[in-house]
Amino acid sequence: MNASLAPKIERAQELLKTALHIAMATVNDDGSPHNTPLFFIHDQALEYIYWSSHPDSLHCRNALRTGQVFFALYESNAGGGLFIKANEAIELSGEALTKGIAAHNALRAKEGKAPLPRSFFSGDSPQRMYRASPTNFYVNYSQKDNEGDVLMDTRCEISLEELTGAS
Repeated sequence: MNASLAPKIERAQELLKTALHIAMATVNDDGSPHNTPLFFIHDQALEYIYWSSHPDSLHCRNALRTGQVFFALYESNAGGGLFIKANEAIELSGEALTKGIAAHNALRAKEGKAPLPRSFFSGDSPQRMYRASPTNFYVNYSQKDNEGDVLMDTRCEISLEELTGAS
């Protein structure tokens, strides 16, 4: 790991453990950007990022149309962040839905909330569950002048192993 990136990666690792919301960017039909804040749900291995929404939501329609999303994980009152490029965005069913609900309910349990049943995401329910597969992870760092003013903000790709601390 690049030593100068170590604090940024440590911050990203902390955000993975503590952040409750993530911003998801998609692209509208006309090419314009769309951004949506979501409850941050992921599996332990960071194989998938999950969200639940109404299927008519613009962000869901965009994600399913293109298969691509971009996530920004940060806290507005603290420095550092994690950016995640993902593809293969799908609406979940079958075993994939079971796994998504388990990840969602694990986070709900940490907040002291009751688990949601499968019926919350199927049948006549207005909610569905989705996932995307992360392909690239990035942290940002700023180049500053002698007075500490930002000259340029740079995004640096990191590996899943660097992010999770796996060797």
